Amino acid sequence: MNREAGLYTALFCITLLVTGMLAATSLRTFHAPERAQILNGELAKAIETHYEAKFPGKQLGVNLWAAIDYTLFNEGRPGVVIGNHGWLYTDEEFDVTDDAQASIEANLAAISKARAALAREGVKLVAAVVPAKARVYAEYIADRRPARAHETAYDDLVTALNARHIPTADLRESLTNGKSKEPTYFRTDTHWTPWGAHLAANEIARVATRAGLAPASRSAYITRRQRRDAHQGDLCNFLPLAPYFTQLLPPRESIDVMHTDAAAPAGNTDLFGDGDLPSVVLVGTSYSANPLWNFVGALKQSLGADIASYAREGAGPFRPMAAYLQSADFRTHPPQLVIWEIPERTLFLAPRTATDTAAQTL
Repeated sequence: MNREAGLYTALFCITLLVTGMLAATSLRTFHAPERAQILNGELAKAIETHYEAKFPGKQLGVNLWAAIDYTLFNEGRPGVVIGNHGWLYTDEEFDVTDDAQASIEANLAAISKARAALAREGVKLVAAVVPAKARVYAEYIADRRPARAHETAYDDLVTALNARHIPTADLRESLTNGKSKEPTYFRTDTHWTPWGAHLAANEIARVATRAGLAPASRSAYITRRQRRDAHQGDLCNFLPLAPYFTQLLPPRESIDVMHTDAAAPAGNTDLFGDGDLPSVVLVGTSYSANPLWNFVGALKQSLGADIASYAREGAGPFRPMAAYLQSADFRTHPPQLVIWEIPERTLFLAPRTATDTAAQTL
């Protein structure tokens, strides 16, 4: 038995002993229901219910084991990679599966089908490739390094999009250079900051304008800071340290909550004649959908146009696109331009079409 295995065993025994003592203490407060039967399981069920409600060691055991993993072995639950100086990364930016190549091919095929479906209705497409946080903030990666396939993933995706003649916003430079002024990604969150979202929106607008795809008439939008809040990133969910070891969590970050409002319009941007649906549509993931980042607002201001967002959280980039292409909005009022936000790491993820009928269209 090596030293690490021996340490794990000793710590496990200590944890088991502590939680066992707490379990015994909890049992002292148990009162069996009248006429509870042992043979038919009524008494066992009553004890189980009592522990679910009263057992103080259950949460402590979870927190204690997470604290041991985090402090001694620099690990969290599957889903997070621990970096240096309190930086956390999603393991999707580090790992690849055995069938990664099949996933890449399926996802590239989905991009081609989506582009063709849009083109049939005369709709133009601009892709925005979101670089992995591990790429932009590689300096905080610790011992665990991204798999070799991730080294070229961003270039591979941009090349594939260009080969399909899709104007593509390469966001690496903006998000990398911009961090010298303010953080472009959160330290404990998968996502970009409002500053990063603002820089991304500017680059997307620049690419759309250069390709002649930006709306000809522009409206004015103003973005203001509403307040500054404390922010605990989504990756902290993979460190179940609260409530007993909350102090071990990386420090909370600050987020400037931004909001974008329309000012006086510079011209008529209603291409449909009914004023209901914007001429620009955004499809994407939680980078687009979560209002905390104000990406939709930043994009409105950068493009000078109203935007209808069909982005969804927790669904990747392909299912929201499939759902939009099946929607009545697209069938009855196809827009002038669709902006598709695609995180580079999703190229390696298997398309989830088995339980999602909409995604089968791609």
